[in-house]
Amino acid sequence: MDDTIYLHCLNLFPKFGPKRLAIVANYFESFQQAFSAPVSELVQAGIASEVATEFKVFTQNVVPEAEAEKLLKLNISLLSAQDKLYPTLLKEIELPPQLLYLRGNLPPADSIFLAIVGTRKITTYGRSVIPRLAGPLIDAGLVPVSGLAYGVDAEVARFAVSKHSPTIAVLGSGLDDKTLYPREHALLAEEVVDCGGAILSEFAPGTPGFKQNFISRNRIIAGLSIGTLIVECDLKSGSLITAKYALDMNRRLYAVPGPIYTTESRGPNNLIKMGATLVTDSSDILQDLNIDPTLESLVLPDSPQESIILDILEKGTTSADELIVQSGLEPSLVTTTLTFLEIKGIIKNVGAQQYIRVR
Repeated sequence: MDDTIYLHCLNLFPKFGPKRLAIVANYFESFQQAFSAPVSELVQAGIASEVATEFKVFTQNVVPEAEAEKLLKLNISLLSAQDKLYPTLLKEIELPPQLLYLRGNLPPADSIFLAIVGTRKITTYGRSVIPRLAGPLIDAGLVPVSGLAYGVDAEVARFAVSKHSPTIAVLGSGLDDKTLYPREHALLAEEVVDCGGAILSEFAPGTPGFKQNFISRNRIIAGLSIGTLIVECDLKSGSLITAKYALDMNRRLYAVPGPIYTTESRGPNNLIKMGATLVTDSSDILQDLNIDPTLESLVLPDSPQESIILDILEKGTTSADELIVQSGLEPSLVTTTLTFLEIKGIIKNVGAQQYIRVR
């Protein structure tokens, strides 16, 4: 068996978090050796005596071969911090996770990951911002990272899936079907995997989405990424924990300004006051990262009516009825133009016949 299965067995012990697993990884020649080590050797490595004793009792009911079989049936692979595929930036954080559980495929370790996170209570404004910003960023080669939570995170994943582009979703639960959280996003998780992306977690299969897990999850989101973009959130949002991690890790922090009278704009507006880079266009991020914006695909209207419609949508989300009024075009012509623009992936119907420009 691969030595990483023994790291998984170590990780199953509740008192072996990132700190103790790092102690074990630095002391023993292999994780198999650590798994089989007597209490005295674990203590010599730096594990407290009572914890080492509890661990040896715990291992009596853990069969590595059976654990390997379970993971195989769940289609979950293991990625240790020693693996070549382990994300480069994540290695640089304080106490990186020694083990990641993975479904799908991670892009190359040196890929440019950008965290895009925000409120669970996403507004129409937030829904319009995500494709507007994320589209050109994805086209320029960046890989969005989110937490698959309700609201902004899920919208980021859905948008990447709609473009058939890889994205990374980091969970605060196990990756198995029974404990994947939120359960309502199980299909979205499968779509992420099918589009060449991955869902990952530092928590073993069978781990529920405990509240405290999401702080750890946010640390990984920030750690994977060269920067974090906050779209919408209130002043007590978990997204601000991700923002703090980004700052502590000396990563870039971006924020999308919002209306001063809405609750979900308080978080990013306050971050901007504190020095986060204000983002109103994808070029703000691309230029900050020294990525050539000319890599973005150029979209040109194919007809005068497309030009008129796109000019109106430049100003924000607009209903079909309002487009008819503002454009002065015949209703049937507006409907036909909207259909062609949507087929070409230039605009998107976000519901209730409200349209946004995404490219």
